[in-house]
Amino acid sequence: MSPVEKNNSQLKHFGSIQLFVALLAGALLFVLYIWLYLSVLKMDLPKTAILKRQNAIWSTRVDQMSQKLDRYDAQMSLMEMRDDRIYRSLYGLDEIPQKTRHAGLGGENRYAALEGTALLGISRRLDVLEKRAYVQSKSFDDVAALQQTAGDMASHIPAIPPMNTDPETYRLSSPFGFRADPLSGLPKRHTGMDFACPPGNPIYATGDGVVILATYDHSGYGRHVEVDHGFGYVTRYAHMSRIDVEVGQEVKRGDCLGLSGRSGRITGPHLHYEVIYRKNYVNPYQYMDLDIPSKDYMEMVRKPAK
Repeated sequence: MSPVEKNNSQLKHFGSIQLFVALLAGALLFVLYIWLYLSVLKMDLPKTAILKRQNAIWSTRVDQMSQKLDRYDAQMSLMEMRDDRIYRSLYGLDEIPQKTRHAGLGGENRYAALEGTALLGISRRLDVLEKRAYVQSKSFDDVAALQQTAGDMASHIPAIPPMNTDPETYRLSSPFGFRADPLSGLPKRHTGMDFACPPGNPIYATGDGVVILATYDHSGYGRHVEVDHGFGYVTRYAHMSRIDVEVGQEVKRGDCLGLSGRSGRITGPHLHYEVIYRKNYVNPYQYMDLDIPSKDYMEMVRKPAK
C-alpha cells in the first residue's frame, strides 16, 4: 500500500470514529433532552400532548352528555310520577311497576366494545331512558284510549246509595272499618256498609257497568252480585234474597239488581254493600248522599219487575 493510500485509509477510519462519536453524542443528548423534558420540566411529548388534549375534549363531551342525561332522567321521572298519580289514577289504571319502567334493553354483548370506557355507563343509561320513553308512550296511549270514553265516566262511578233513602226503610247497622265480628266476636275489618232492612227491599246499581258475578255463596256473601263499572271501580251487593241480573248483562245506574235478604253468613237481614277501587276496599259512604229525598231517589231508579 502506498503512503497516499495508507493516509486515505487512516482518514476514513478516523472519519468513521468521528461519525460514531457524533452519533453517540447526539443520542446521549437526545436521551438527556427527553429526560429533562419529561422528568425535570414535567412536560409531555408532542404526540402525548395532542392525545391528552383530544382526551380532555372527549371527557368534556362525556360529562356534558351525562349532565344532559341527568336532566332528561329528572324530567322523565316527573312525567312518570304525574302519569301514575294523576292520569292513570284518574282513569282507574294501575301504576306501572318501576321494575318495568327501568328494565332497559336486553343483551350484555351490546356493551362488549365499550368495556372499560367512560361511554359504557352513558350507553347503558341511554338504553334505559329509551325503554322508559317507550313504556311512557304506551301508557299515554292507554290513557288516551280511555279518555275517549271520559264523558261516560260520571255515570259509571258508583255515586248513589244502593237502596231507597227513606230512613223508615233501613238503618245503617255497621259502617266501613274495623269492628267486632258479629259471629265470632273477634276484631275484623268490615269491608263495606250494612243496610239493615226487611227482606224484599229492591237493590239498585249505583253506577253504569257490567255484571261480572251473580252467584250464591252459602258460607259467605250468600246470594250476591258484582258489577264492574270500569275506571277501576267494582261494587258488590251481598246477602240478597233474589238476583234479577245475570253475568255479562249491562246495567245502568238505577237498574234493579234484585232484592235484599238474609242469605249466607249473616245474623239478620241486611244488604252488605262494597265499593272496590283498583282492587282495594274503600269506604262506600264517600260515594253516596243518604240525604237525597226518597222521592228524588225513586225518580232516578227503575223499579223491579214483579
